[in-house]
Amino acid sequence: MNIKQIVDKIVKEADVSPAQYTVADRIVDVNEKYLILIEKAVQIGSTVPISKAETFSETFVITQTESQTLVRTIKDTPIQRVDFMQDGATQYQKVEVDQTRSINGWCGCGLKFFANEKQIFIEDGQVGTIRITYTRGDIVLFTEADYNNVTPPSPDWLPETYHPLLWLEPALFQAQLYKPERVSAIASRLNQLQGLFFNHYGRDAVQNSAFETKEYGCGTGNNQR
Repeated sequence: MNIKQIVDKIVKEADVSPAQYTVADRIVDVNEKYLILIEKAVQIGSTVPISKAETFSETFVITQTESQTLVRTIKDTPIQRVDFMQDGATQYQKVEVDQTRSINGWCGCGLKFFANEKQIFIEDGQVGTIRITYTRGDIVLFTEADYNNVTPPSPDWLPETYHPLLWLEPALFQAQLYKPERVSAIASRLNQLQGLFFNHYGRDAVQNSAFETKEYGCGTGNNQR
């Protein structure tokens, strides 16, 4: 389905007037649902590729060994892997996760840094290049110009099987307001597709678990937990 088909499907299935629910408002709601679905797939931890050919990595040149702040161009996306190539070298080396930090910290190859969703902070480094690989790339959202295009674009990040998720939820909300007799049918299909969506992205999900062992003094000896 393309964006025009999705947006038009909302008012058709909810049986509401397009004058009550404008194209602009429908596109906003579709974009919101689109972002949520992509984030859900990422959080499930699936190894199934979400997208087609978007850029999901970027490089930064480290010019000094002192503290340095870098601005991410691919924001609000989890970091999957970090590699470093020292100045003068020809190959990248993987930088390992820094176990002293609970989240988003890496060290190795003479480099130590941490990141949030907008920036990267170098603590100890050396001149070279770091390559950041993310779980996904930037998302291009839909506009009214896309809707009016002769060849409207499609939500390529999402398998076509799940395109109805982009219009079912907005349609359900409109039906709840204006057409309660349509709510049950829309909700049933929405629930079915949501279940398939989670199964699809959960089938090859990767779960990282850490086990902590502690020793406790207890009378004559130590017990481990």
